[in-house]
Amino acid sequence: MWSVRMRASINKDGLEEHISGAEGIFNIDEIESYIKKFYKRAMEHPKGIPDKIVVTIEKLKEPIQTVRALSVKTIFCEDPEEAYQFLKENIIKLGISEEALNTAWNTIRYNKMRGATVIDAKSGVPLEPDKERGVRVSRIQMDKRRKSQVLKKIKNLTSQPHRVIEALSIASKVASLNEVIAEICVSDNPDYTTGYLSSKDLGYLRIMNIKKEGEKIGGRAFFVKTPLNIEKLIYYLEKTPVIVL
Repeated sequence: MWSVRMRASINKDGLEEHISGAEGIFNIDEIESYIKKFYKRAMEHPKGIPDKIVVTIEKLKEPIQTVRALSVKTIFCEDPEEAYQFLKENIIKLGISEEALNTAWNTIRYNKMRGATVIDAKSGVPLEPDKERGVRVSRIQMDKRRKSQVLKKIKNLTSQPHRVIEALSIASKVASLNEVIAEICVSDNPDYTTGYLSSKDLGYLRIMNIKKEGEKIGGRAFFVKTPLNIEKLIYYLEKTPVIVL
């Protein structure tokens, strides 16, 4: 099996701004068709045409692990205020402090971190070693049968089902770690206003209207128990290949 990853960016005032990304784990005879799909996705992104597209094709040498897909539920909120209130109430029920939520929300709204922030669920202190890059979840793919089941469930709820599949895959890998209590995510795509809260207990909760259409804010936060081995956690999220069943 091979890992194929795409990252598209544009240079603005000397800084590289992320435009689009995609990835998966494939058989060798699938790679060419997916590269074409990833290229098309990068070039047609609502954030603009990138001036740099990097595609990485890597043969997997480490054994592929499997994790169970989280259950999927859609939460209908009228506006960002209602969405945030829902988020806050459920985060606190999971035992995560308000300080930790504030750290996460400020990072999502104001910080241009490329990956996710890892936050101590009690103290609210960020733990990721690289404060600009953050942590990336990579080398993941949803099983075709599970993907078909999820698509049937959400087909009438979204015009961009591939985003749900990708986000659910990430959330399921993250939630499989015992050190992780929950994850929140807001897409930085201006045309996508659905975010999510996920955990082993709650499943994957799609939260409608978590931001206003046109807003470019976005980010991802993992709330974790401490003490923990942060290097081991990051290695699993970034390097260990996982199929979501």
